[in-house]
Amino acid sequence: MSTSRVKSAERVLDVLDLLARRGVPLATADISSALDLPKSTTHHLLNVMRDRRFVSYWADQRAWTLGVSAFEVGASYMRSGPLHREGQRFMLALTQSTDETSHLAVLQGSDVIYLDKREPLKPGVRLVTEIGTRLPAHLTAVGRAILSRLDAEQISALYEGYTWPTRTGTGPSTLAELRNLLAEARESGYAVEENATTSGINCIASPVITRDGRPVAALGVTFLSGSKSAEESALIADRVRTVSAEFSAGLGDRMVETPTADM
Repeated sequence: MSTSRVKSAERVLDVLDLLARRGVPLATADISSALDLPKSTTHHLLNVMRDRRFVSYWADQRAWTLGVSAFEVGASYMRSGPLHREGQRFMLALTQSTDETSHLAVLQGSDVIYLDKREPLKPGVRLVTEIGTRLPAHLTAVGRAILSRLDAEQISALYEGYTWPTRTGTGPSTLAELRNLLAEARESGYAVEENATTSGINCIASPVITRDGRPVAALGVTFLSGSKSAEESALIADRVRTVSAEFSAGLGDRMVETPTADM
């Protein structure tokens, strides 16, 4: 493969990585500056990537975001990659130790998507968090757990102009209220949601974090409101925090790939 093609591939990947890490629409000039690329080169790359649906252009903002093809690749990775595969055994551990439903979720914009869950053998209430369900992150414990590990600038950008939807009439309705909840979650190591997504349902969740401190997911345990004493809830919170930390450590080890020599 020619050196020029390799360089082009590296630049495409740099663009995708930048858009994914920033998590907000970026203008061509911002991308060009961040990657130290000529503006003409950046414009050409973005147009090619738009044709392949890896990026999208928002004319009203004059800015770029990741496109549907990038999401499809990411979704495939989540289903078959170490995050989802490894998450299964940690969900199982949580469900077995708490005798309650556990689930794994990731952040997508200002929403969370539930990737998988494990339910106890005992009969239980049907939850809204079916696999593939998308919910506003600010209402959920898994969402708040992930958000609690983002910096202040990322939170501000993510919720600029946000309309703060509600499902049950409870939950934060301003950025200041959300920030208070996130500060509590970061300090304790877990987030708590009570009746915000479904009346009569509580959830406790902790973030799954990479070696460099990025929150990539959250593990949560859901149970009926009023079914646990304060002591029992504290034990669940401690268990969720411990298992999420174990998941984080194991994920870091398995996500390091050893390069192979060219054949």
